[in-house]
Amino acid sequence: MKNISIIIFSLIILLFSSCEDVLDKKDLTKVDDAIWDRYSSAKLYINNLYAENMPAFSMSSNRGITDEGYVSGEETLAFAYGIYQEADINVENTFSIATFRKIRAINLAIQGIKNGKITEEEKSLLMGQALFFRAWRYWELVKLYGGVPIVLTAQDPFFDDLDLPRSSTKASIEAIVSDLNKAIEYLPNKWELNEDKGRIVSGAAVAFKGRVLLAWASPMFNPQNKNERWVDAYNANLEAKSILDENGFGLYPEFDKIFTSTPEDNSEAVMYRAYKANTDDFKNGWEFTIRPPSGGGDMGAAPTWNLVKAFPMANGKMISDQDSGYDSTFFWNGRDPRFYATIGYNGSRWEMSGRALDVLWTFAQYRGEGQRTPATGFYTRKASDPSVAIENTKNTSTTWIEIRYAEVLMNLAECANETGKSEEAIGLIGQIRERAGIEAANNYGLGSGLSKEVLRELIMNERFIEFAYENKRYWDLRRRKMFTEDLGPNTPKLNGTKRYGLIIDAAGSWKSVIRGGEYRGWRRIDTAVVMGHVDIERPGDATKYFAGTLKEMDATLAAFGRENESAVLNYLDPYYFFPLSQQVIRRSKAIEQTKGWLYGTFDPLAE
Repeated sequence: MKNISIIIFSLIILLFSSCEDVLDKKDLTKVDDAIWDRYSSAKLYINNLYAENMPAFSMSSNRGITDEGYVSGEETLAFAYGIYQEADINVENTFSIATFRKIRAINLAIQGIKNGKITEEEKSLLMGQALFFRAWRYWELVKLYGGVPIVLTAQDPFFDDLDLPRSSTKASIEAIVSDLNKAIEYLPNKWELNEDKGRIVSGAAVAFKGRVLLAWASPMFNPQNKNERWVDAYNANLEAKSILDENGFGLYPEFDKIFTSTPEDNSEAVMYRAYKANTDDFKNGWEFTIRPPSGGGDMGAAPTWNLVKAFPMANGKMISDQDSGYDSTFFWNGRDPRFYATIGYNGSRWEMSGRALDVLWTFAQYRGEGQRTPATGFYTRKASDPSVAIENTKNTSTTWIEIRYAEVLMNLAECANETGKSEEAIGLIGQIRERAGIEAANNYGLGSGLSKEVLRELIMNERFIEFAYENKRYWDLRRRKMFTEDLGPNTPKLNGTKRYGLIIDAAGSWKSVIRGGEYRGWRRIDTAVVMGHVDIERPGDATKYFAGTLKEMDATLAAFGRENESAVLNYLDPYYFFPLSQQVIRRSKAIEQTKGWLYGTFDPLAE
């Protein structure tokens, strides 16, 4: 599916199959109906739907609007600080002509498959994939805007009325779920041919339905906390787990290799997009984004101190628990094993092919990294492949897993807790913590007899660390309204808070500059590191050589000409449902603007 020649051939089939007939048609955007009479050509059309609609590599996306990362770009900061106004919000032009053209292409497939002369079995296989992508494409709109115009036919651009009003959010969700229910029925549990590996399976469709219904039950869409929505979400995610279990899916045994293993052999990869190094269109540069300069990277995706603190200890207890064993000076000692697979900190071990050192140093002005340090004092190690050579960091095969089995377990645990099944929820989280390597005692550190509210906080924190940098945090914060509402006594709202880094510098005289000898002009700390005298794990070295200082990543609003004003996260309430662009509003008399924005009358919560 990822072979560029197949996609090019697919487009050729669409445009030039039965050339004389196509050229005789007045509507040159119409697909030649003959392609639906052959499974091979119809399949090529579906391949093109994958190319257009399968989500691309999204590791670290949206981190700058959350507490897991920081991005200094003015546009991102304006959004995080609530300075954005209606005219500024673009949201990647999601509600656009281009998006609805993609939906029309899907509708053409659904219509063509129905009328084609291929076998019923072949129709089902193709139809299931097309219906899945229609649901996917509409959910990408609904999760941002609420209700949108739901078009389930391939409209004729010359004769049909294209000026359609927005459907209610409820009707939009129902249309998405309806498509997914049919897709689940049509799709196979597994694709047998190697050439079909990576296509959507029934388990992916029901897992996606579970994700949609979880969001529909969450406070952003469900401010009245209607229990029946939680029940529906629980049932969908329970069905997803059952189908996946029956077909060999499960937790991949090594957390640190989930994204770097071969996806076809990865039991956790429910829905994924494969990448391949040394190709023009299907490689990615994740290693370049996360590595230090000495490892061939630009260290751009720096995690916050907030994320660092979120990881529990190896015994499963939160660091705020006085019995956890946490030491704020030696914050890296005895942590959840996922911490070491996610966070690169001063003095930690990180081997990279072709890099001389296997130790990572983050102290300020370290010569080994050209006197550059990550903005927050930390590197992200998520999904890193140490075998990638430093000259190939922009040319890697790191897989993007959009839905993994762990998400299904977490979705089910959250729904179980909200429907009064707390012990089931604890057991599901326990499975994830067991894979992580957390000690088994006391329900993997979770305890027992927890209230719904406390367990809810633990579940959301577990999602924070398990899915760190996987573009899940922002969507969790939105659907749970955690920007503007307290989740519980231990998880206050994000608005009004700041993000922090931990800046490491040389302590005392180790900061001084050498005045003579071979290392003249170097700081003493640099020579100590180069000569191998410093071992962060050796008792005393950490405090002897280094001093850590918290850094406010959100300091002032200087970027906006307000140097004397303190900056804090301030995600405005209207941001939960975005406005449509004025270009869309001007073009369509039937389209209403989202309530809460200028002249907005469409209520995303009205049923």
